Amino acid sequence: MEEIAAARARARASNKQSRRTRSFNNKPSWLLCTIADLDERMKMLTWKDDNTCDSFAARANSYYHERPHLLALLQDLYNGYLSLADRYCQSLSKNTSPILFDHLDEVDTGEVIDSDAESSLSYQPLVIPHNIQAKGIDEEMMVADLVMKTVDYEIVLNELDAVEKRWGDSSRKSELQKNLLDVLESERLILLNDNATLGYRVNALMEENKGLVSESLFLKRKAGELARCVLMTREDHRVCMLSRKIEDLQGQIYGLEKRNKEYYEQLVEKGGENIIKFKGRKSIGGKQQVSLEDCFQVRGGGGGLSKCFSLNVKRNGDRNENREVEGGKATKLWDKVVKKFDLMFNCNPHSNSGSCCAERKNIV
Repeated sequence: MEEIAAARARARASNKQSRRTRSFNNKPSWLLCTIADLDERMKMLTWKDDNTCDSFAARANSYYHERPHLLALLQDLYNGYLSLADRYCQSLSKNTSPILFDHLDEVDTGEVIDSDAESSLSYQPLVIPHNIQAKGIDEEMMVADLVMKTVDYEIVLNELDAVEKRWGDSSRKSELQKNLLDVLESERLILLNDNATLGYRVNALMEENKGLVSESLFLKRKAGELARCVLMTREDHRVCMLSRKIEDLQGQIYGLEKRNKEYYEQLVEKGGENIIKFKGRKSIGGKQQVSLEDCFQVRGGGGGLSKCFSLNVKRNGDRNENREVEGGKATKLWDKVVKKFDLMFNCNPHSNSGSCCAERKNIV
């Protein structure tokens, strides 16, 4: 059974080949040249289609979308041109020899009985009588058919040029896309390298920032310590300045007290009558006013001391009684002043100031 099926397949292939060879033998030379040119163009286009794609995406797009569409279009054009050529040959054969055309139809539609005999008969050349061929040729029909076929041929050529142009545009686009992908890939690698370098720099800056933070904390602590030291030095300086001022003032006070004591001794030696001076007496409406003033002025060493004592005694009555009263009051007041000066001069800078103040309060 397998041998019979193989024999039938060989017979059918030989029958198709014989029909094609017979059709080629019936066609004119210019048509055969045109068909051969179309075959070469088809082979060239298919070869270009198989070898133009480089990348995987372009090959996949070309194989699944562009290539089948283009091949189907070219195959339709090729089949249409062959059908037109066959129709032209059939029209010529109808005009020349109807008997020969009927004989060819019977041979094409018959069953295959013996493959070897059929193949041997198909390769025999057709013999057309000269007188029949000369009678059936119509020159005007041939010219008209030739013009129509030429127009069809030009149309097919234009379509092929358009297809080739589209194919060239698509190939250029694919090349541009490939170059663009290469550029983008290189940019991606460059950006990855830049990202890595930036990551290293960020890590280095973070470490440096940590060091700077610790250093800033250390500097803050040092600044606080220095501020405390500055405050302490300021306080010490103020204490030192105040102590110096106190010492200077104590020295001045001691010198003034010493000079006051000397003046007091001189006054005591001269007598109390030179110290007490009555500035004036006034009697207003039976009243008498007596003022006692004792002033000591000591100047030296950048400091001054002024002590003034005033006493006002007012009494009503006779002048004699007033004079006696004024004399007694003056003597008592003078005793108090002398005691105050004694206490003042007995207090030196090295003595206890609290005890002196207490004694002065008791005297007052």
